[in-house]
Amino acid sequence: MIIMDNRIYIAITLGALSIILPAIRPFYPTELLTCFYFLSVTLFSLFISFLIYRASEGESKKFMKALSVALIFYFTFLLLITFMLLTHNFKFSFELFIPYLLVYVPLLSYGTHKFAQEMEFLTPKRLLLPVLVLTLMLIMILPVRFDLLLLLMILDLLLVFIFLSLFAIYFNAETFIYWLMVSLAFFFQLPAKVVLNIANYELDSFYSLPAIFYSLSSSTFLLSLYEVHRRKVKVINLRELEEDRKRCSFLLDKLNELKEAFRLMNNALRYDVLKRLQIISGYVESYELTNEPEFLKKAVENVKRCGEYIEKIGSLERVISSENVQLKPIEVRKVVEEVKASYEIPIIVKGSCTAIADENLNLIFENLIDNAVRHSGTERVEVLLSEIGSEAEIRVVDYGTGIPENIKKELFKEVLRYGETAGLGLGLYIVKKLVEKYGGKVWVEDTKPKGATFIVRLRTTRTSERQ
Repeated sequence: MIIMDNRIYIAITLGALSIILPAIRPFYPTELLTCFYFLSVTLFSLFISFLIYRASEGESKKFMKALSVALIFYFTFLLLITFMLLTHNFKFSFELFIPYLLVYVPLLSYGTHKFAQEMEFLTPKRLLLPVLVLTLMLIMILPVRFDLLLLLMILDLLLVFIFLSLFAIYFNAETFIYWLMVSLAFFFQLPAKVVLNIANYELDSFYSLPAIFYSLSSSTFLLSLYEVHRRKVKVINLRELEEDRKRCSFLLDKLNELKEAFRLMNNALRYDVLKRLQIISGYVESYELTNEPEFLKKAVENVKRCGEYIEKIGSLERVISSENVQLKPIEVRKVVEEVKASYEIPIIVKGSCTAIADENLNLIFENLIDNAVRHSGTERVEVLLSEIGSEAEIRVVDYGTGIPENIKKELFKEVLRYGETAGLGLGLYIVKKLVEKYGGKVWVEDTKPKGATFIVRLRTTRTSERQ
């Protein structure tokens, strides 16, 4: 239940009077009663808008400043009308509405700027309501003759279209009340101006239908301003929201990748490293009992394998957790030459190419060559480098046992283990994640007459220039 303070009671009272007073026109003591009513409503609206302006910040403050200035101009205009009534010198005329033009300046300036900012989000579906209302308003002003009042009506059309468009864009956000408030206020003023124009600015014509619509516009401002004040609604920027959404989406993807990495690391540590440590412990115990050097040698080999596992886990963490890394052109042959120095098996490098990557490019070759050496039983490895079209192609060829067809589709999935030499299973998964990070692709084919060929396609400098 909402607890209402004195301001909302006053707002409801003034809103009700805005409809009742024009309806009981015969009981008005003078035309001043209506004018004083307009002054009180506008002053109260100005008071609330000023409170909201002081409590606001950022975009909200800009909007409330424009609205407050518009209300100040409107209140000044009403004071002029009141003075003319008190001096018995009042008559609707062409020149009377020139000061009223100032009311449009702040809102039109703010609305146009905001509309230009968010125009990219204005879809045909969102345009439907503004266009329908604009069509209705154009029909309303068809009988109007050309004068300054017609110019005011055209400004009404423009304001209503701009702010209704913003209302449609922000329909699912709380801030829509700002744009609806301004739209309704100027929409309700249009019928009053039409009647005044047709009636040739006769004084008596104002205190019937026009007074009702002007009163409605005032109460719309008043009640909407209170609701804005109560909810502490902030003006938002859809472009900033879209950027925030993309940032949040990127961070969520990054978080999911990190969760995946930690899960894989946990599995690797529990399954492979812990298992390997148990094997080492068994060899050490056997060595203590038999003093056979073979057991000690096997224990040392398994210690090295543990170190390799932990290094692979570190590589995975580095690949997934790295962010804001600047990709750059890298001479691939130079990287391969550095990597092949770590292996005793012959590694033949042919050709050259330039790929867009980062300092982790060596991990692709380390894991692909390591995979060939450990699991295929090949006597040599060939790395063939070339540029095909706008891509750099890297082929890592072995002449070992090859890869079964049923395994190829699952080859790059996380922690895949197959064959007698199955290990941690992270190597090819790291290759896949790195290639995806570089915007490339990787797959495997058979080597003739036997073996496997891993093919990596990455972007080159020519790809970047084309983009």
